Amino acid sequence: MHQWPAAVLFDFDGVLVNSEPLHFQAFREVLAAEHIDLGEDEYYRELIGFDDKGAFRHLYQKRNLELPPKTFLALMARKSRVMMDLIYRKQFSALPGVEQFVRALWRRCPLAICSGALREEIEAMLEGISLRDCFSVIVAAEDVTVGKPDPSGYLMTAKLISQKLSRELEPRDFLIVEDAPTVIRSVREVGFPTLAVATSYAPEKLTDANWIVKTLEPQEVRRTVPELKLDI
Repeated sequence: MHQWPAAVLFDFDGVLVNSEPLHFQAFREVLAAEHIDLGEDEYYRELIGFDDKGAFRHLYQKRNLELPPKTFLALMARKSRVMMDLIYRKQFSALPGVEQFVRALWRRCPLAICSGALREEIEAMLEGISLRDCFSVIVAAEDVTVGKPDPSGYLMTAKLISQKLSRELEPRDFLIVEDAPTVIRSVREVGFPTLAVATSYAPEKLTDANWIVKTLEPQEVRRTVPELKLDI
Protein backbone atom coordinates (compact mmCIF):
# COMPACT_ATOMS: atom_id res chain seq x y z
CA MET A 1 0.00 0.00 0.00
CA HIS A 2 1.53 3.28 -1.14
CA GLN A 3 1.19 6.41 0.95
CA TRP A 4 -1.21 9.15 -0.13
CA PRO A 5 -0.70 11.41 -1.93
CA ALA A 6 1.63 9.92 -4.53
CA ALA A 7 2.26 13.53 -5.65
CA VAL A 8 0.92 17.01 -5.08
CA LEU A 9 -0.11 19.09 -8.11
CA PHE A 10 -0.20 22.85 -7.64
CA ASP A 11 -1.84 25.63 -9.54
CA PHE A 12 0.53 28.59 -9.71
CA ASP A 13 -0.99 32.09 -9.82
CA GLY A 14 -2.77 32.85 -6.57
CA VAL A 15 -1.63 29.57 -4.99
CA LEU A 16 2.17 29.74 -4.91
CA VAL A 17 2.74 33.41 -5.76
CA ASN A 18 0.71 36.60 -5.44
CA SER A 19 0.87 37.14 -9.19
CA GLU A 20 -2.82 37.78 -9.89
CA PRO A 21 -2.32 41.55 -9.40
CA LEU A 22 0.41 41.38 -12.08
CA HIS A 23 -1.87 39.54 -14.51
CA PHE A 24 -4.65 42.06 -13.87
CA GLN A 25 -2.26 44.97 -14.45
CA ALA A 26 -0.96 43.40 -17.68
CA PHE A 27 -4.44 42.60 -19.02
CA ARG A 28 -5.70 46.09 -18.17
CA GLU A 29 -2.76 47.79 -19.89
CA VAL A 30 -3.01 45.68 -23.05
CA LEU A 31 -6.80 46.01 -23.30
CA ALA A 32 -6.71 49.78 -22.68
CA ALA A 33 -4.69 50.13 -25.90
CA GLU A 34 -7.68 48.48 -27.63
CA HIS A 35 -10.10 50.91 -25.90
CA ILE A 36 -11.46 48.11 -23.70
CA ASP A 37 -11.83 48.80 -20.01
CA LEU A 38 -11.19 45.96 -17.55
CA GLY A 39 -12.09 46.58 -13.93
CA GLU A 40 -10.52 44.81 -10.97
CA ASP A 41 -13.87 43.36 -9.86
CA GLU A 42 -14.51 41.87 -13.29
CA TYR A 43 -11.02 40.38 -13.43
CA TYR A 44 -11.28 38.63 -10.07
CA ARG A 45 -14.92 37.62 -10.54
CA GLU A 46 -14.62 36.16 -14.04
CA LEU A 47 -11.06 35.58 -15.21
CA ILE A 48 -9.36 33.62 -12.41
CA GLY A 49 -8.91 30.08 -13.70
CA PHE A 50 -8.65 31.03 -17.39
CA ASP A 51 -5.38 31.01 -19.28
CA ASP A 52 -4.60 34.11 -21.37
CA LYS A 53 -6.29 32.70 -24.48
CA GLY A 54 -9.46 31.91 -22.60
CA ALA A 55 -9.46 35.28 -20.82
CA PHE A 56 -9.17 37.32 -24.02
CA ARG A 57 -11.82 35.21 -25.77
CA HIS A 58 -14.17 35.53 -22.79
CA LEU A 59 -13.81 39.31 -22.62
CA TYR A 60 -14.28 39.87 -26.35
CA GLN A 61 -17.26 37.50 -26.52
CA LYS A 62 -18.86 39.13 -23.48
CA ARG A 63 -18.56 42.54 -25.17
CA ASN A 64 -19.79 41.23 -28.54
CA LEU A 65 -16.51 42.22 -30.17
CA GLU A 66 -14.81 40.38 -33.02
CA LEU A 67 -11.40 38.92 -32.25
CA PRO A 68 -9.54 38.33 -35.54
CA PRO A 69 -6.59 35.91 -35.35
CA LYS A 70 -4.06 38.70 -36.02
CA THR A 71 -5.45 40.83 -33.17
CA PHE A 72 -5.61 37.78 -30.89
CA LEU A 73 -1.94 36.92 -31.47
CA ALA A 74 -0.89 40.55 -30.97
CA LEU A 75 -2.82 40.74 -27.66
CA MET A 76 -1.19 37.53 -26.43
CA ALA A 77 2.31 38.74 -27.34
CA ARG A 78 1.80 42.18 -25.71
CA LYS A 79 0.36 40.62 -22.54
CA SER A 80 3.39 38.33 -22.27
CA ARG A 81 5.84 41.23 -22.71
CA VAL A 82 4.13 43.38 -20.08
CA MET A 83 3.94 40.43 -17.68
CA MET A 84 7.61 39.56 -18.04
CA ASP A 85 8.57 43.20 -17.46
CA LEU A 86 6.60 43.19 -14.18
CA ILE A 87 8.23 39.90 -13.16
CA TYR A 88 11.75 41.17 -13.86
CA ARG A 89 10.94 44.22 -11.73
CA LYS A 90 10.15 41.71 -8.95
CA GLN A 91 6.54 42.81 -8.50
CA PHE A 92 5.58 39.54 -6.78
CA SER A 93 6.37 37.32 -3.80
CA ALA A 94 5.52 33.87 -2.48
CA LEU A 95 2.17 33.71 -0.70
CA PRO A 96 2.11 33.14 3.10
CA GLY A 97 3.37 29.71 4.11
CA VAL A 98 4.25 28.62 0.57
CA GLU A 99 8.02 28.29 0.98
CA GLN A 100 7.69 26.29 4.22
CA PHE A 101 4.84 24.14 2.86
CA VAL A 102 6.62 23.26 -0.39
CA ARG A 103 9.87 22.47 1.43
CA ALA A 104 7.94 20.32 3.94
CA LEU A 105 6.45 18.28 1.09
CA TRP A 106 9.08 17.93 -1.58
CA ARG A 107 11.24 15.31 0.14
CA ARG A 108 8.17 13.13 0.81
CA CYS A 109 6.60 13.07 -2.67
CA PRO A 110 7.00 14.57 -6.15
CA LEU A 111 5.59 18.05 -6.71
CA ALA A 112 4.29 19.46 -9.99
CA ILE A 113 2.72 22.63 -11.34
CA CYS A 114 -0.22 22.81 -13.72
CA SER A 115 -0.92 26.40 -14.68
CA GLY A 116 -2.66 28.57 -17.24
CA ALA A 117 0.39 30.85 -17.14
CA LEU A 118 3.14 30.72 -19.75
CA ARG A 119 6.20 28.59 -18.96
CA GLU A 120 8.56 31.58 -19.14
CA GLU A 121 6.50 33.39 -16.49
CA ILE A 122 6.33 30.35 -14.20
CA GLU A 123 10.05 29.60 -14.45
CA ALA A 124 11.02 33.23 -13.79
CA MET A 125 8.80 33.56 -10.73
CA LEU A 126 9.85 30.18 -9.30
CA GLU A 127 13.47 31.29 -9.58
CA GLY A 128 12.47 34.56 -7.92
CA ILE A 129 11.09 32.76 -4.86
CA SER A 130 13.90 30.14 -4.87
CA LEU A 131 11.59 27.12 -5.32
CA ARG A 132 12.40 26.02 -8.88
CA ASP A 133 14.30 22.95 -7.66
CA CYS A 134 11.22 21.56 -5.88
CA PHE A 135 9.07 20.88 -8.97
CA SER A 136 9.89 17.92 -11.19
CA VAL A 137 7.08 18.59 -13.69
CA ILE A 138 5.63 21.86 -15.00
CA VAL A 139 2.66 21.89 -17.37
CA ALA A 140 2.10 25.41 -18.71
CA ALA A 141 -0.43 27.11 -20.99
CA GLU A 142 1.45 26.19 -24.17
CA ASP A 143 1.50 22.48 -23.26
CA VAL A 144 -2.27 21.92 -23.50
CA THR A 145 -4.75 22.26 -26.35
CA VAL A 146 -7.64 23.10 -24.00
CA GLY A 147 -6.90 25.39 -21.07
CA LYS A 148 -8.37 25.59 -17.60
CA PRO A 149 -10.98 25.20 -16.23
CA ASP A 150 -10.88 22.03 -18.37
CA PRO A 151 -9.15 19.26 -16.33
CA SER A 152 -7.00 17.99 -19.22
CA GLY A 153 -3.92 19.89 -17.99
CA TYR A 154 -4.07 18.21 -14.59
CA LEU A 155 -4.65 14.82 -16.24
CA MET A 156 -1.53 15.43 -18.36
CA THR A 157 0.45 16.44 -15.27
CA ALA A 158 -0.67 13.29 -13.43
CA LYS A 159 0.35 11.15 -16.41
CA LEU A 160 3.84 12.73 -16.49
CA ILE A 161 4.29 12.09 -12.77
CA SER A 162 3.11 8.48 -13.23
CA GLN A 163 5.75 8.01 -15.91
CA LYS A 164 8.47 9.44 -13.65
CA LEU A 165 7.44 7.09 -10.84
CA SER A 166 6.97 4.11 -13.22
CA ARG A 167 3.60 3.48 -11.56
CA GLU A 168 0.05 3.48 -12.85
CA LEU A 169 -1.64 6.20 -10.84
CA GLU A 170 -5.29 7.28 -10.73
CA PRO A 171 -6.57 10.81 -10.03
CA ARG A 172 -7.49 9.72 -6.48
CA ASP A 173 -3.77 9.10 -5.80
CA PHE A 174 -2.96 12.82 -6.14
CA LEU A 175 -3.76 16.01 -4.26
CA ILE A 176 -4.48 19.16 -6.24
CA VAL A 177 -3.98 22.59 -4.65
CA GLU A 178 -6.13 25.23 -6.37
CA ASP A 179 -7.75 28.62 -5.82
CA ALA A 180 -10.31 28.76 -8.68
CA PRO A 181 -13.85 27.39 -8.04
CA THR A 182 -14.40 26.50 -11.72
CA VAL A 183 -11.20 24.46 -11.84
CA ILE A 184 -11.91 22.78 -8.50
CA ARG A 185 -15.29 21.62 -9.81
CA SER A 186 -13.85 20.27 -13.05
CA VAL A 187 -11.01 18.31 -11.42
CA ARG A 188 -13.29 16.86 -8.73
CA GLU A 189 -15.54 15.55 -11.51
CA VAL A 190 -12.66 13.44 -12.89
CA GLY A 191 -11.69 12.11 -9.45
CA PHE A 192 -8.95 14.38 -8.08
CA PRO A 193 -9.04 15.25 -4.35
CA THR A 194 -8.59 19.01 -3.98
CA LEU A 195 -7.31 21.41 -1.36
CA ALA A 196 -8.67 24.92 -1.95
CA VAL A 197 -6.70 27.98 -0.86
CA ALA A 198 -8.86 31.03 -0.13
CA THR A 199 -6.46 33.55 -1.63
CA SER A 200 -8.54 34.71 -4.61
CA TYR A 201 -12.03 33.70 -3.42
CA ALA A 202 -13.76 33.55 -0.05
CA PRO A 203 -14.06 30.08 1.52
CA GLU A 204 -17.82 29.95 0.86
CA LYS A 205 -17.06 30.04 -2.90
CA LEU A 206 -14.77 27.00 -2.60
CA THR A 207 -17.10 24.42 -1.08
CA ASP A 208 -16.67 21.99 -3.99
CA ALA A 209 -13.17 21.24 -2.66
CA ASN A 210 -12.46 18.38 -0.25
CA TRP A 211 -10.61 20.74 2.09
CA ILE A 212 -10.30 24.52 2.38
CA VAL A 213 -7.52 26.57 3.98
CA LYS A 214 -6.94 30.30 4.18
CA THR A 215 -3.18 29.95 3.66
CA LEU A 216 -0.63 27.23 2.98
CA GLU A 217 1.02 27.75 6.36
CA PRO A 218 2.09 24.16 7.15
CA GLN A 219 0.44 24.06 10.58
CA GLU A 220 -2.90 25.19 9.12
CA VAL A 221 -2.72 22.61 6.33
CA ARG A 222 -1.78 19.84 8.76
CA ARG A 223 -4.78 20.67 10.98
CA THR A 224 -7.10 20.65 7.96
CA VAL A 225 -5.64 17.64 6.10
CA PRO A 226 -4.12 15.36 8.77
CA GLU A 227 -3.60 12.62 6.15
CA LEU A 228 -0.99 14.84 4.49
CA LYS A 229 2.38 14.09 6.07
CA LEU A 230 4.68 17.08 6.30
CA ASP A 231 8.32 17.32 7.39
CA ILE A 232 7.92 20.21 9.81
